[in-house]
Amino acid sequence: MKPFFFRILFTGALSVIIFSFTRVDAALHITEFLANNEDSIQDEDGDNSDWIEIFNSGSDSINLEGYYLTDDSGVLTKWRFPSIEIPSGGFLLVFASEKDRRGVNSELHTNFKLSGKGEYLALVEKNGSTIVSEFGSQDGPFPRQFEDISYGLMQGGGIIPTLFIGPQQQVKVLVPDNDLLGDSWLAIDFGDETWQSAQMGVGYDENTTYANEFGDNGNLGGQLNGVNNSLYIRANFMVDNPASITELILKMKYDDGFVAYLNDTLIADANAPGGLSWNSEATADHSDNEAVVFQEFNVSSFLYLLKEGKNVLAIHGLNGGITSSDMLISAELHGKKITDPSLGKAGYLAMPSPRGYNGETFDGFVGDTQFSVDRGFYEESFNLEITSSTEGAKIRYTLDGTAPSTTNGILYEGPINVDKTTVLRAIAYMSGFRPTNIDTHTYIFPEDVVDQPRMRNSVTQSNTLGPQMIDSLKSVPTISIVTDNPSPFTNESSGNIRSESPASVEMIFSDGSRGFQEDGGLKHFGGYYTNFRKKSFRIGFRSKYGATKVNFPLFDGFNYKYYPPTDRFDIMDLRSGSHDMQSRGAYMSNRFTDDTMLEMGNLAPHGRFVHVYLNGNYWGQYHLRERWNADMASSYLGGPKSDYDAVNLNDGFRADEKVYDGSGELWNDAKQLASGSNAWAFNDNHIDFANLIDFMLLWVSGNSESEVRLLGSKAQGQPFRFQMKDADGFLRSPSHSVNSSGPLNLMSSSLINRNPDYAMLLADRIHMHFFNDGVLTPSRNIARLKKRVDEARLGFIAESARWGNQFREYQSWLDYQNNLINNHFPGLTNTMISKFRSAGMYPDIMAPVFSQHGGSVSPDTKLTMATDSDTIYYTTDGTDPRLPGGDVNPGAKIATFGGGGPVPVTYISSGNPWKYLDNGTDQGDAWREANFDDLAWPSGASELGYGSDGEGAGTRLSFGPSSSSKYPTTYFRTNVVIPDPSIFFNFLLRVKYDDGIAIYINGREVLRQNLDSNASFSSYANSTVSDESGWKEFTLPKTVFSSGSNVIAAEIHQASGSSSDIRFDMFLRGETTLGGGDNVTDSFYLKSPTLLRARSYDGGSNKWSALNEAFFSIDSVPAASTNLIISEINYHPYKPTKVEELEVSSDRDDYEFIEFFNSGNKAIDLTGLRFDLGVNFTFSDNTILASGQYLLLIRNRDAFESRYGARNVQIQEYTGRLSNDGEQLRIVNDDSETIIDFTYNDQLPWPKPADGEGATLSLSGNVISNPSNWSQSRTFGGSPGEAEVVTIPYDEWAAINLVEEGPEGDDDSDDVSNYLEYYFGSDPKLYADAPFASANVQRLGEDNYLTISFPRNTLADASVEVEFSLDLRTWTSESKSFETISNINNGNGVSEVTIRYMKPISNNSKKVFFRLKSN
Repeated sequence: MKPFFFRILFTGALSVIIFSFTRVDAALHITEFLANNEDSIQDEDGDNSDWIEIFNSGSDSINLEGYYLTDDSGVLTKWRFPSIEIPSGGFLLVFASEKDRRGVNSELHTNFKLSGKGEYLALVEKNGSTIVSEFGSQDGPFPRQFEDISYGLMQGGGIIPTLFIGPQQQVKVLVPDNDLLGDSWLAIDFGDETWQSAQMGVGYDENTTYANEFGDNGNLGGQLNGVNNSLYIRANFMVDNPASITELILKMKYDDGFVAYLNDTLIADANAPGGLSWNSEATADHSDNEAVVFQEFNVSSFLYLLKEGKNVLAIHGLNGGITSSDMLISAELHGKKITDPSLGKAGYLAMPSPRGYNGETFDGFVGDTQFSVDRGFYEESFNLEITSSTEGAKIRYTLDGTAPSTTNGILYEGPINVDKTTVLRAIAYMSGFRPTNIDTHTYIFPEDVVDQPRMRNSVTQSNTLGPQMIDSLKSVPTISIVTDNPSPFTNESSGNIRSESPASVEMIFSDGSRGFQEDGGLKHFGGYYTNFRKKSFRIGFRSKYGATKVNFPLFDGFNYKYYPPTDRFDIMDLRSGSHDMQSRGAYMSNRFTDDTMLEMGNLAPHGRFVHVYLNGNYWGQYHLRERWNADMASSYLGGPKSDYDAVNLNDGFRADEKVYDGSGELWNDAKQLASGSNAWAFNDNHIDFANLIDFMLLWVSGNSESEVRLLGSKAQGQPFRFQMKDADGFLRSPSHSVNSSGPLNLMSSSLINRNPDYAMLLADRIHMHFFNDGVLTPSRNIARLKKRVDEARLGFIAESARWGNQFREYQSWLDYQNNLINNHFPGLTNTMISKFRSAGMYPDIMAPVFSQHGGSVSPDTKLTMATDSDTIYYTTDGTDPRLPGGDVNPGAKIATFGGGGPVPVTYISSGNPWKYLDNGTDQGDAWREANFDDLAWPSGASELGYGSDGEGAGTRLSFGPSSSSKYPTTYFRTNVVIPDPSIFFNFLLRVKYDDGIAIYINGREVLRQNLDSNASFSSYANSTVSDESGWKEFTLPKTVFSSGSNVIAAEIHQASGSSSDIRFDMFLRGETTLGGGDNVTDSFYLKSPTLLRARSYDGGSNKWSALNEAFFSIDSVPAASTNLIISEINYHPYKPTKVEELEVSSDRDDYEFIEFFNSGNKAIDLTGLRFDLGVNFTFSDNTILASGQYLLLIRNRDAFESRYGARNVQIQEYTGRLSNDGEQLRIVNDDSETIIDFTYNDQLPWPKPADGEGATLSLSGNVISNPSNWSQSRTFGGSPGEAEVVTIPYDEWAAINLVEEGPEGDDDSDDVSNYLEYYFGSDPKLYADAPFASANVQRLGEDNYLTISFPRNTLADASVEVEFSLDLRTWTSESKSFETISNINNGNGVSEVTIRYMKPISNNSKKVFFRLKSN
């Protein structure tokens, strides 16, 4: 016992009598506390509450009844213990949660929380005044606390290693044949007596690789081989005094995966699916060479699971496939034990040990390393300085990619000269302190990269490509990967590395834009047949490496109408190109199919192209792609990722079934229902059928493998969505049957034909995507591919320099893309429609064709519909004309057919006479013009051409004197008379051409295929045409033609001088409808914005067409800078304080809003407008903003309405956040034309009160980019969706209230000036109505604050400042010292304003005086 001295001093005496005795409570200690708990133990409610650990170092147990815990040195009796005993050498854990629970046999919870900023903590004797144990003092708090780093007393004497499970460990083994055991076999007390006994080292091997790894009876042979992919192992072990164990290391040898449990709790796993079952298999291979080497897993964070006496390590072993030739699971469990738990100095503890001995403490954290030059691209050498804010700290760095440490690396002694591509990693350290993490910076010198040994001189020194190399390396962002042991990854001939290696990953932008650096685990990924020299990389972010997610907008700058990308990712996939590199395509298939699914309105992985460096070596251009997993589903669909099933299906959409995330509950339900009598009728809560149809329509339009991944959640009510797992080879001619049955046979013809509503949905989705400029029409396909080709093109030169001789050279890649654009996509849509019709998937009845497919119309615009059927039903209220089951919607209208409308007219067809010039002369540009004199040209009927396969059936042309050097260009002209082009909807143009063509109408270019834009007479076509005799179909707007005579000119270019043939023919028809149906309705008119939905109906067969729909606005105009403004911004909302707000969100950013206003005199169509800079948002389809109306963009609707209530304006939600420091906001249209562009700021001359003080930015002038045209809102919190309140100037107010004296006068003699009466909203003529201010104390967390409340006239064009003084002589006004916390409108023209003094107050605070000063 520690002695205690009690002193009594007698006044006036010279002697002091001292009494000495021992105290029981001297054995009590607060040994550890955690004030920032993010990932430590949870309380009984599942919350990560702060906690406090108390230890009894005495030889007797102690009852704590009547003792106190406190976090306030001024209130020592803050929380009282109930009757509870701590045994000798025992621990007691108390949660500091504010929940105030003190039940005798339940968890203890204090009535306070701990402050991570540092405060006081003490255990107090029963007398309420004697301190037993404390951290901090009245004069100084305990130090700042850090996430999941506890603080306490050292207990680290006599640490010795201990082995719990060794190589000869006896285990129990079971090869399960059903799921009857569930999870029961994981428990300590599970009866495993009937299981097979063996020594650790269990599995089988058809060869001898693992012969020395198996223990006695561990080679299960035929009991496991070919029987099951899963294996259960239980290893019992004993623990004496679990509190003394300070470290726990699990060592595993595994082929191919495992999940390990300690006393029924998962502690480690590798290559394991999310939804484990009795026959699960590993999600990836773990090679034989890797499997025989122990991999360590630090599981010390699970020390609290250890029990006194018997414990169990249960392992679910996983094999990579039922046909695998071998399997191995072997485990050891190591620990460290404290033999001398004596207490030492206070400090931080790297590993929290609740209810256990603490181990060594340390004094603090070394300040992070600071680099004087940031990572990036450089052309000239520079000197780099590295510093740390911790005085006396040393710095070590490496240049070879290895991890620096206190013993490894070069000791930093001065600036480092960097003059070439360099990877520099640094760490700062000091005795007694925790060293910094490793900071990694990659400096790229492009000229140095060009000369790296793996770069091919044939490209880097090429006359055409060489000069573009520097720009190529800068054309897309860079991902720099740095790993301690790069050799397995840089060895191109090695197999895929399946186990993770620690690595740094940086994203670097050549223009100096902000990137990021994080640490993660690096490995390869891909199937068995993807072992190419250029391999794909996967980087996983986990707590063992650092952050569990990258928090960065990886895909910023790309416009996604649906599902804008998140900015938080747990995995980064870097796809090499795999089979798409050469044998099946040209690098673009996966990005193209992902973009297509997104454009169709479906969830799909976002992506972009990047350059990858591996330890400073250029490794090629890669496809950075989101991983389709539960975390991705959680990001876009909501809810925790643990709620989601992620499923993999390979060949035939059924092989290698794996639930790689989640429990598999929804998947098992879906499979059961899908195998029933009618999956369509009973599976709608499990399968998103519209998404499934879209997936299959896309899949059958290409030529990739039948592999799919699914995401869904039963708990979140999210049915399964489908996505192509591997689209390699998609961009080839379609090879799949269009009526493939798909995953789970959910698209089988028999299922569709049994369910007319399913068949109708299929037809509708086909019509949506393959007609009316749908996502899978030629122009949309081509535009989508071109966007990605433009992104990747320049960077592909560097890719070609690195890998071109093994995969694709630059020109080969470019030719492939041009062929897709010129030959593949132009005819693909019609090919697919024909296949769908032949398979009975798309009705023969023509869907109604609108004379104008949506857009703006006037109330007097004549609209018609056309069909080949006898009836059209249509609606204007958004409903379907067809009811489920096939009946007619009673609310649908029947179109009338009175006849007399325009009919299609064919103007040009085969046999049409053409003027042509085939003499090999260069005609320049003049020949295209309408007034060109072609009288001397010969003429002939089409088809025109030459060749050996019937080309030139109408007129045979000359190719010149040499068959090996034929004329490159032949010219054609004809005249066509169209009396009134405006009567047509558009013009159908069909052409035959071989090989390149450009067409001009009245001198204006209208079509160019397979021909460069700057092609001259001597230019050859970009490539050949695969279907030379086939018509290529295009649509021309009616505006390209003039009333009367029109001249059509065309030029045909050969692919080469030795090409064997050319041909040219044309068909031109004026269309009265978009699709050409001859049964045209009577005209009808729309008077208001309308979604028109129509179906054709055949009364004889009772069959319906697909649904056609389009949105029409009335006299709307496109958005422009002249009619659309941002009128108010709440970029830094005031803190939520109301109960109804805090119940929704305590995040002030959730209350952000952006207000738009239509300042023009016509409605604006906002469809497709998007933020190019700022928040993430694209206006939804059919967003029409009427003249003089407001529209709100908000971040969180629930939070917004808790503060402002429901608003009678259009509201849409964005993602991301407005910057509190100011930022550029730029809004562009579909053509990337800027509509709004300005930068707001939180600094003067921008209104400061809008920066978190309760006001908003309100546009008060006409120039949005001028700060002086913005003012602070007069209404606290702003006026979203409403005009700003109009103010009344003082003079007008004085006149209304008959004020006689001036502003400084006092008409009613109440000692309040007339001006203040104006501001406060009181009656200047009534003495009894004198305004007043009140002061109160507000409790927030652990602190008290002074608040001041006063009235304010909501119409007063005036403001006041709050000034404070300590002596009533010197007054100070500092806006940062106060914040407005509420502004409540009383409804009578006066608001109650409450402000808070930001400095906490206490009984010991000095006096402070306040006054309100009007301006």
